[in-house]
Amino acid sequence: MTGRAEAEAAVWFARLGDDARSPEGHCGLASWRGERPANAAALAEMEALWSDLEHVAALSFYSSGVAAARAADPQRGGEGGRAGSGLTRARTWPVAAGIAAAVATLMLVFAWHLRITSPTIFETPVGGRQVASLPDASRVTLNTNSRLSARFTGSERLIMLDRGEALFEVSKDPDRPFVVQTRLGRVTALGTKFVVRDWQDVMEVTLLSGSVLVDPQKSGQASFIMAPGQRVRLGVTGSATVDKPSLPAVTAWRDGRLILQDMSAVAAVREMNRYGRKPITLDPSVSTEQCQVSGVFRVADTERFANSLARICGLRLVRLDDRYLIEP
Repeated sequence: MTGRAEAEAAVWFARLGDDARSPEGHCGLASWRGERPANAAALAEMEALWSDLEHVAALSFYSSGVAAARAADPQRGGEGGRAGSGLTRARTWPVAAGIAAAVATLMLVFAWHLRITSPTIFETPVGGRQVASLPDASRVTLNTNSRLSARFTGSERLIMLDRGEALFEVSKDPDRPFVVQTRLGRVTALGTKFVVRDWQDVMEVTLLSGSVLVDPQKSGQASFIMAPGQRVRLGVTGSATVDKPSLPAVTAWRDGRLILQDMSAVAAVREMNRYGRKPITLDPSVSTEQCQVSGVFRVADTERFANSLARICGLRLVRLDDRYLIEP
């Protein structure tokens, strides 16, 4: 919708020139501007651009079209070359061509000026992973069941992480900060490498190298300037903690592995279920408070993990059609 508004604003300005700065005098333009908020914003941007490009506007695109028409048909010069009802077909074409060229030129300059790009969507299914290059030569690796959109402008590289987990390797560009936005916070970096995870009620940022600024979404929370090796966790309730996890464990998913270190059985099942389409469930009667899980597991092998967990905790694995059940 935004791209459409920008294109339409360019057409209005190419058609009306400086008169488009006072849309109240043109019912059609005033009506178009009021249709959607995006239209008014695009018109304001175009007005600012038009002011910056007075030397372009001074070319008088319409007059150039008329001049082209006169050159094409010198027998019909004079005051507009009108005959009867108006311009003949032979003269209408060069004028239209001049205006069309003006519109095309202005729209190209407008796009360059704002560095407009449509958002690029990256998404992985449950159990999937994806490595992708971004327009600035940065690289992103998506974990299971993740979705993000990337939109780059002249002043910012913006990533919207809708869900899941991604590892970012950011190319340096001091003029355009690299920003990752989630439900619970905003991560700003210049050139660095970090992991962002937005899952359930927690956002986690783990810094592998470089430096990033984490701004919690919840008002009143302090920002964090992270050092390599640190992890910041933000909760929906406003909680915030900082620790230093095992970095190989944080990034093991890139190789299809899950590394657990003294993790409770409940948490271990929750982690493994992120990757498998056939989930593991614990029978409500099972007591796993004393059962801690450590080891390296393949995320693609849910059944083997469930079998190992059952043995570690002294329980029994039941294979059902829709799930793996661990019971006493």
